[in-house]
Amino acid sequence: MSSDQTPDDELKDQLPPVDPRIEARRNDVRSRRRLRVWITVGVAVVLVAAGFGISQSPLLDVDEIEVIGGPHTGADKILEAAGVEVGTPLLGLDLSGPREAIAALPWVDQVRSSRTWGGKVTFDVTERETVAQIPVNDGWALADGRGRVLQVTPTPANLPVVLFSPVPQPGGWLQGAALPLLEASEALIPLQGDDIGSISWVNGQVVVDLPGGGEVYWGGRDDPRGKAIALATMLAKVVDENCLEKLQKIDLSVPELPSLTPKDACS
Repeated sequence: MSSDQTPDDELKDQLPPVDPRIEARRNDVRSRRRLRVWITVGVAVVLVAAGFGISQSPLLDVDEIEVIGGPHTGADKILEAAGVEVGTPLLGLDLSGPREAIAALPWVDQVRSSRTWGGKVTFDVTERETVAQIPVNDGWALADGRGRVLQVTPTPANLPVVLFSPVPQPGGWLQGAALPLLEASEALIPLQGDDIGSISWVNGQVVVDLPGGGEVYWGGRDDPRGKAIALATMLAKVVDENCLEKLQKIDLSVPELPSLTPKDACS
């Protein structure tokens, strides 16, 4: 072994020469493998390019936008808030942002969205229900049971009147102290009309004013429906006995045992 050879080189020198046909076969196998790799890469590139092209083509665009529900808000405002336009590519279209934007509209309670590969996007909107009206400088603010201000109207609605301030702009929320008043108002909606007046805080208690000058002490926040039924029963009795204007106080702190205090004896 010469000084320049390694043991591996010496071992190679001792091996018999490779048959040219075998070497050619090996080279052919290597060439086929490389060809398969390049074909696979090429097909992948073509598919990605085709997929991108299709995703940007009119075949997968938004062709129609449907709004279900939302009569108070209006379809135009809902579509404007959503910001989705006809022609927007469907692939990559994230509807969570449009849902959040629609949910920020004053009347909107819940928003569901869907899309089809046929190009149709749908927003299904559920609106809030009004339970009270609050007098403000420019009209009457409508509010739902959770304290959301929905709208300001110039004329009063057929709802109980709640006295409370401050009142934010539509889309804002009343302070937490308004919630007991709104709960009482919602329960008293069936009695709205000549039977009840305004609902407000008086000396730390929820008080319902009566048209004849009497007052209803509502008590705590428990069983508002039961208290409304008890009040309707008491008022029917007072009216039957011609005592409405002589009524001083009805206490509903315990709805099962409401108490009535007249100013004078009933005739």
